[in-house]
Formats: sequence, structure tokens, C-alpha cells
Amino acid sequence: MKQAKVICPICAYREKAPDETLTHCPRCNTDLTGSDPEQKVREAPGTYTAGKMGTNASIYLTDRRLLVVPEKLEGFNLTSVLTAAVVNKMTSKYGVVSVPLEQIRSVEEGKMGLLQKILIVVTADGEKIVLTLPKLKEWKEAIVNAAPNLN
Repeated sequence: MKQAKVICPICAYREKAPDETLTHCPRCNTDLTGSDPEQKVREAPGTYTAGKMGTNASIYLTDRRLLVVPEKLEGFNLTSVLTAAVVNKMTSKYGVVSVPLEQIRSVEEGKMGLLQKILIVVTADGEKIVLTLPKLKEWKEAIVNAAPNLN
């Protein structure tokens, strides 16, 4: 059985027969040419919430962007299940959220429900990215330190 080869240094995307002509990772769009390598600062499993839909996700902070690579969105009731199905279809196979660090306007801690602590990343266009992560304070500090307009 042929071993899958890791082709992406950021998200560890694997492919059994990698296409040597690939210039960007098909999963997270990382440049694979090696001309200007992106450095991973932090990574953790977490939860990504979009409206009333949530999913497990792999979350990466690089020296250039915040990446959220969700599994599939799942809904909590019939309406959100249908919405999740449409969103999953529209955002293709991976539906990766990639925010350049220059586009991050603020990073805030908050709560969802009674106990769950969340990290809210607000982009320049007002979009809110809601994440649940281990070591929330360390993530907030790392994002604030990495984003040039938050220092």
C-alpha cells in the first residue's frame, strides 16, 4: 500500500500521488513553490461557528494569516441543517476560512451559552469568526502580536 505524501507544511495535506505541478495546497492555498515560505506560529484543533452552525476545525496561525480548516458544517435543527448543506456545497470540499493578518481589526474573548469561552476575530469588513480553542488567552495574545495593525 502506497504511503500518502505530505505536501503542505501548514495544514499537512496528504496525497497518495502528488501532482508535481501543484503551486498551491488544494486544501489551504499555501504556496508550495518554496520561493517565499510561510511559517506556522500556532496550531490547534478547535470549533468554528458560523451563525447557528458549528463544526470541528483545525486552526492555524501563520506569520501571514489566520487559517480555519473546518470539517463539514453541521446544523442543530432542520433549518440550520439545510443551510449547512447549502454552505458545504457552496464552499467546496474544504470551505477554508483564510484571513490575512492585516485584515484583522480586533480579537476579543467572549462566552457562548453559560460556560463555553470563545475567541471572536473581527475582520476589516466586519465579519466575525467565532472559535473555540484550547489555551484561549495564548491564542489571543499570539494573534494580537502577529497582526501588524493590532500592536
